[in-house]
Amino acid sequence: MSVDRNAPCPCGSGRKFKKCHGAAVPPEVAALPAPERERLKQAVQLIERDRRVHQELLDWCDRKLGPEWANAALDQFAGGPENELSEYDESFYAHWLLHHRPASSTTATPAMQWLDAQRARHGARMDADVDTLLTAQRDSRIGLWRVTQVDAGVGYGLHDLLTGTTAFVYDDAGTLGEQPDDVCLGYVLTLDDLQLVLGTHLDLLPLEEAEQVAQQVRAMAGVATDHVPAPRVSREFLADPLQHIALRNAWHEHAAGYWNATDHDGDPLHDGILGDPHGEST
Repeated sequence: MSVDRNAPCPCGSGRKFKKCHGAAVPPEVAALPAPERERLKQAVQLIERDRRVHQELLDWCDRKLGPEWANAALDQFAGGPENELSEYDESFYAHWLLHHRPASSTTATPAMQWLDAQRARHGARMDADVDTLLTAQRDSRIGLWRVTQVDAGVGYGLHDLLTGTTAFVYDDAGTLGEQPDDVCLGYVLTLDDLQLVLGTHLDLLPLEEAEQVAQQVRAMAGVATDHVPAPRVSREFLADPLQHIALRNAWHEHAAGYWNATDHDGDPLHDGILGDPHGEST
């Protein structure tokens, strides 16, 4: 079956087919050693599995947890019912909601509740790949991830401004654009020897702007901000889902000011995330 190049990619990424699985294989990918090409293939399969499970989770939450839970979570994240969720927030919010926010004060996250239900239902026939994926999602780490390396069609080298953690995340779709030193707010998942960046906030910032947000977070965490090199924020602080909201608020406020500045020419929506916001033609 042929797919129009400007139609959404059938993989569900939300990107145009011509910029996702309809794109020509970059020479960087073709030049990879066979084992590395296989790792990239496994990473792409993992991303697609995550998309499928994500929709199952949302459907389960609708049936089992209901609108009161959904409204309470959204109000908590957005700061009240008078505030709406921005399209820039959607991916970050969904990851936080399903994998990091307990469904109530006495229960696990929705993803872990769903996983327990699947284990009880399927027993020994439980899909091991789904089990390990959900566990890795639970353990995914929030950060302000600076792009230190861009391998077109393969992935990104990242460095977290808050903890000093480094990662190489596979991303054949070029989600984080092409500019080294851009910084994203998001979660890095580690599964065996593969790493992915998920739940990214759609506002990216240049390094000097993102460092100002990192300084705010360090102050919130109670670590000194006048040392060089910058002190690291503890993983315990960043494991608190309420701090994820505080981090998002700091990021959102600073990004809004930066992108709305009258003397700034640019668009926070990277083509790699939402497709072409300006209606690019073939």
